[in-house]
Parts: sequence; structure tokens; C-alpha cells
Amino acid sequence: MSFRKHESGASKRRALKIRNEYEAKIPKLSNFFRPIENPAFEQKMKNTVSEIDTNTDKKILTELEINNDPALWPSMSETVREKSSLRDYKNQKRYFSCNFFIRTLVNGEKHERLWLMYSESTGNVFCFVCMLFNSNSSMNPFVKNGFSNWKKGDERISGHENSSVHQVCTMKWLHRLNNKTNINKQLTKQLEVEENYWIDILKRVVEAIRFLSTRGLAFRGSHEVIGVTDNGNYLGILELIAKFDPVLKAHIENYGNKGRGSVSYISKTICEELIGIMSLKVFDHIVDEIIKSKYFGIVVDSTPDLAHIDQLSIIIRYCLNGMVHERFLGFVSFHSHTGEALATTVLEFLKRSGIDIANCRAKTYDNAAKMSGRYHGLQA
Repeated sequence: MSFRKHESGASKRRALKIRNEYEAKIPKLSNFFRPIENPAFEQKMKNTVSEIDTNTDKKILTELEINNDPALWPSMSETVREKSSLRDYKNQKRYFSCNFFIRTLVNGEKHERLWLMYSESTGNVFCFVCMLFNSNSSMNPFVKNGFSNWKKGDERISGHENSSVHQVCTMKWLHRLNNKTNINKQLTKQLEVEENYWIDILKRVVEAIRFLSTRGLAFRGSHEVIGVTDNGNYLGILELIAKFDPVLKAHIENYGNKGRGSVSYISKTICEELIGIMSLKVFDHIVDEIIKSKYFGIVVDSTPDLAHIDQLSIIIRYCLNGMVHERFLGFVSFHSHTGEALATTVLEFLKRSGIDIANCRAKTYDNAAKMSGRYHGLQA
């Protein structure tokens, strides 16, 4: 009777399927990065608002200057006021005046009415502090349906502003804005501490990956266990840093060797994700330099990998700021060894990368006929 020493292929495939399903449920590290801010795009989105035409019930896109401070809303266009704030009286027509957002004191000082908000859909103004904190608001026009009697605008708005109910609601609003009395202050502080902790760990992990990448050293070893001598350079460097870094030392003691299902930021999965993110940044930087230098030379060669799959290695040589640079862009898999197929692969790669082949001024290949052939090779 013989006993199987290793797992069967079916059991390995079943285990691999379970592992892939588990990893698919884990959020990717890139999901936790904030997107790169684009001030021009954000400003364009802020300046574009959707107006509702109450007559045709259609949305009209109008460019408006929008600010979080309601007192700075005088930049509101006349189109909005004409469509929503028009009120017909016996002998005249009146519109909402942006001067209602400004309060003039007896001594001539002017203050912004931050509590007053204008509704574009109804053309009325509301008091948002009373809407939030006034429980008896059924008879208050600034809360229920909004105020729109522009003929008595100054009088009624000032009267509401000086009322005891509005002042009580304003004090409640200011009390909520005070960080010292905010009930969420402690929760926010705990969240910031936790966020800063993981950012500090991530910085150390990133520096370890950069150190190994720039020197072309191997990352992983025979084991993925912290404390073992053959666990690879990546975990070895983190262990070395932890000897002199209390933060990383405590992190390894608390989260090291926890296995699957435990977030530690030092696992091989996170390491590979960070390598991928860094490689994209480096690739984009190289492409930007190539485009900036405009003219370049290309070096192409093919070689099989460990899986016996042929790949093209593509290298670009260019001159920038008086210095010659030779950059490796990557490996590209191909499945046909004809000169036409090789050329198509290279051209598609350059097109995807945003590099114009028309600016190529030099080509270098090996001596294989399919590569350097004058009539049917890649060079042709």
C-alpha cells in the first residue's frame, strides 16, 4: 500500500479557488489612497450646477460661481432669479435681491447672514439653523415653505433675525461648531490616531520596498514567517528596522505572523500591490521623459521566461538635458515569431504607452532573422 506524499492536483486547484475567492473579498490597497486632486477639474465641477426650470420641469445647466459661504452668492446669475424668484405684485414685479445676505448695523458695519439660504428650485429663502433646531416651526415662513415676500424683505428678514427663537437656534448651532464641546471630538481624535499609525507603518514598508527595488535584490525567501532566517530580504529588512524603531517593533509583535484575514501591511500581497503601484509611477515618469525629449532609439530582443513563454524586452534610449538615458520599459508576451507579428506587438505597445513611433530615430535588434531580417524581419 502506498500513501500519497503530496496533495493531488484537484485538491490544489480547490485550495487555489478558495484562496482566490477570499482574496477577491479583501479590499485592494489602492482603494484606500485618496485620488490625486485636480484643482482645475474640481473648480469646473463646482462652477457647474443644475438648475430646475419650474415652467418646463427641465434641467438647465448654467455656469455659476458657487461658494460654501452663502453671503458670497451675489454672483448668482440673473437667469436664476428671473426663473425662480420672480414675484408679481399689483403694479410691479420684484426679484430676490442678493443684498438680503448682508446685514448693516447702526454703526455702518456689514456682516454676512450665514444662516440665510436661497432655494433655486422654489425661489424662496430659508433659515437653516431654525430648520435644524426649532421644533415649533409650523408657523415660521423661513422654515416651513420659505420666505419670498420681497416687498417686505428687509423688514421681515431683520425681524426674524432679532427674534428670540432664531437666536436660541443660532446659539445651538454655534455650540455644535465648537470643537471643545463636540461629541464627536474624541471619536475623530481616535480615528486620526489610528489613521496616522497605519500611515507610519506604510511609510516604513514603502521605504523597504524602494531599497530592494533600486538595488535589484530579491524580495521573498523560502518562508513568509517573521523570525526565520530564510524569510527573504523584505521581511529581513523590516526586522532590522524594528530593532531601532519602536513603532515598527510594536507593530510586528502585534500583527506579525497572524496569517490570513489579519491586516498587517507587511504581507506579500500588500508588498506586490505596492510594487505594482510604484512600477506604474516609474513607467509614467519614463514615458513623460521620452515624450519631452521627443526623439528616441528602440532596443528590442526576445527571450523565454521560466514558463517557456517568449517575451519581448523593450528598451528606449533617449537624450534629455544633455544626458543619454537608457530605460527598460518592460516585457511583452507574443505568440508568433513572424516579423509582422513582432512588429505589430512592438507598435501596439508603443501606442498604448503614448509613444509616437514616428519620432524613432534608431532601432537595434539581435542577429536572428526574424528580428533583423531585411525583407521579412521585425526591422523591415
